[in-house]
Amino acid sequence: MAAMESASSQLAAWVEAVGAIAAVIGAAWVAARDSRAARRREERAIDQAQRREDRAALATKTAALNLAILATTQIHDLHVLLLDEAWQGRVARVSPSHALLATERMLTAFPIQSLGDAPSMVEFSRFPASLATAAEIYANLETAVRAAPVAKRAAIFVEFTSQMERTDAVSTARLSDLRKVLGFTVDPPLLKDGSLSGAPPE
Repeated sequence: MAAMESASSQLAAWVEAVGAIAAVIGAAWVAARDSRAARRREERAIDQAQRREDRAALATKTAALNLAILATTQIHDLHVLLLDEAWQGRVARVSPSHALLATERMLTAFPIQSLGDAPSMVEFSRFPASLATAAEIYANLETAVRAAPVAKRAAIFVEFTSQMERTDAVSTARLSDLRKVLGFTVDPPLLKDGSLSGAPPE
């Protein structure tokens, strides 16, 4: 009888020990599961934050590039206009200064520091100056044409068209440089009308 009680007591102790071990294992498994779940949530949160940051950076770079394309297009359009003999007769009466001024204000108002790196900021900062140069060339042309006799205007147009051509070429080259530092590797193609196009890749 005593032997049976002893065996029963040992069995109960063994069952209790197994139960304790199982409880410890179970608690460790739950803790590990919760830890893995928390780690996955943290990784997802970091990934989502990084994606938001990447989208914001892409949007900023795209906005900067679009402004530069707008400025370069306006400079190119001025160059094309000066080559148009029909337009030459209107230079003294029609001025694009308002459109140029509006674009220059947008360029100077752009939060350049949001581009995040010095090469991008340096390249973007060149465009207000390029646009101002083109506007100054055109304004000087207007003044010269108004003051000159009709017979001398052809030579004036040749001189200022040459200046605008150089400004156009420099601006186009700078646009290519800006694309590269921003990470957009495709140069903007020229459309049939001579204007620049090309949406930045995603």
